[in-house]
Amino acid sequence: MEVRSDELRIVNWNIERRKPSSWQARSLVDEIASLEPDYVCLTEAWKQSLADFGGHVISAEGGAWSPQHPDERKVVLWSRNPWADVEPIEQLEAIGSAITARSEINGNVVRFVGVCIPYHFASPLGVEPRAKPWTEHERFLEILKPHLARWARDEPVTVLGDFNRRVPRSWGPKQSYEKLEDTFSGYQFATTGILDEINDRTIDHIAFAGSFEVKRVYGKSAHLPDGRRRSDHFGVVAELA
Repeated sequence: MEVRSDELRIVNWNIERRKPSSWQARSLVDEIASLEPDYVCLTEAWKQSLADFGGHVISAEGGAWSPQHPDERKVVLWSRNPWADVEPIEQLEAIGSAITARSEINGNVVRFVGVCIPYHFASPLGVEPRAKPWTEHERFLEILKPHLARWARDEPVTVLGDFNRRVPRSWGPKQSYEKLEDTFSGYQFATTGILDEINDRTIDHIAFAGSFEVKRVYGKSAHLPDGRRRSDHFGVVAELA
């Protein structure tokens, strides 16, 4: 893979729990590799999803909303360079998933945070009564907020993963969206509005705090040219400088 010194390319993709041996997962990983990324976040993936990708992989299992295999992971983060200070956020792992680690980019340390924020009907598996719509989503944001504020005071931060919310708001309770805005106060979303190449809005976001400049953001189709669907999410690519 070519190493670019003037640009940071990040790929973010929810792969819909596709097993690593499935044609869908193999196709998605091949396409991600062809993009020559510096960092990758997969959500609703498997521990082995990027096992043949080279580089350095960390992952977080996350809370279960439905029966899942022990090797499934809500968040998988990949980097060309080694990760340091790897830390799953335990309170958030019980609700959705969040893992943080630091990485060196051109001599500068950047904190990455991979998240899978609960969707509106998420409820912990086996717990009755079921959580009311949006309550787990909002609780996750409330717990995440002080972490984001603290990290941004110390160093550049990139947060990426499945946010289960379009930005700006297109549906869902206004209160929940305002919680998202409050939690990410001081952060810039690279993935707002209609994305190039895909002509659609995403719920899979890349947000950052610090001295990054967005050069380009675009989507990658969930479908192959023959129409076969690989995931229920399209991919998101951001190029930062």
